[in-house]
Formats: sequence, C-alpha cells, structure tokens
Amino acid sequence: MASGFWVVSMTDRARAISAFITPFGLFEWNRMPFGLRNAPQIYQRLIDNALYGFLRIPTVADQNTLTDLFEEGHSEEAGEPSVLGRRSYIDDILVTAGSWDLLCDRVKALLEAYDKWNICISVAKSFWGLKKVDYLGHRVSDEGLEAHPKDLSALTDLPFPRTLRAMQSFLGSLNYYGRFIEDMAIYASV
Repeated sequence: MASGFWVVSMTDRARAISAFITPFGLFEWNRMPFGLRNAPQIYQRLIDNALYGFLRIPTVADQNTLTDLFEEGHSEEAGEPSVLGRRSYIDDILVTAGSWDLLCDRVKALLEAYDKWNICISVAKSFWGLKKVDYLGHRVSDEGLEAHPKDLSALTDLPFPRTLRAMQSFLGSLNYYGRFIEDMAIYASV
C-alpha cells in the first residue's frame, strides 16, 4: 500500500490523545501515524472492510470533516465475500487464481474496491503475475505452501543442541515450520 496508516483519519479523541509538544508548539495528527499501539489493528480492520465491501471512507470533498470511520460508516453490501476470497495481512495482499483470466478479474475487483475506498497501491512494491512469491515467510505457488529456503538454511546452520535448554530452543525454532516436517511431533517427543 502507498502511505499505509496515513489513509486513516484520526478522530477528535485520538487526535487529543496522540498530540505532542515541540519547541514550536502543540501538534495533533490529522492522519493515523506509525507507532501507535492500536494502529495495525485499525488499519487491518480498514483493509478487511474494503475487501468485504463494508464501511467506506468519506470522499475527498468530506476530508475536512473528521468522522469516526467505524462508527459513522455504512454498510453497502453486507455479507458479500471478500474480493480476494480471503483476508489480507496488514498491507500484504496475495491474489491467486487458477487461470490468467481469473487472476485479472480478481485484481480488477481488488482495484475497484480500493478505488472506492480511496486506498492507493504502490506499484513499486507490487509484483504481478508471478508463478511463485515469497509471502509472510513462506513461498507460495500453485503447488501450495513451501518453507522459505533462506529460513531453512538458517535452521540447518544451528549448532547441535547439547543441553535441555538448547534443545527446547531448537524445537521452538522448528515449530514455525512444523507443518512441513512429516511426523514432527513424534520426532520432537523422542
């Protein structure tokens, strides 16, 4: 996404709480800044609402009036499935399809939903039409999920555990990739 959290307008209460003082005076955020504790949750909710066709951001003409997006919004097509068929993770969105035409249709639906919500996608950060992509620590392809090779090399380079604590640490490191290791629970229990 382009500008990420800055898409979200701050409410009057949030502006007052997040205000800060400098030698030049008191300043309040008009847009949600990075670093606020609840910012990722609020942004994820905004993206989910855009993908599922729920609440909408006010148009550019209404930007001078501050409204609480989640209290003042309205549902247009409540109950619609996501334009992607699944959720995104913060600003990481993966669009998959079995054919090129279906992929184009899904990307078009995504772009239309984001246009309706005034959300911009960064073209420089985007990858289009790839057979394999690295996504959230995994390699995703039409064959399914694979463990990311870079992370696997880090695991294979770990020293052999010689103490109980080192073994627990080693097993904890393997836990994330447990789904890719057949009979992992049996090996870990031995």
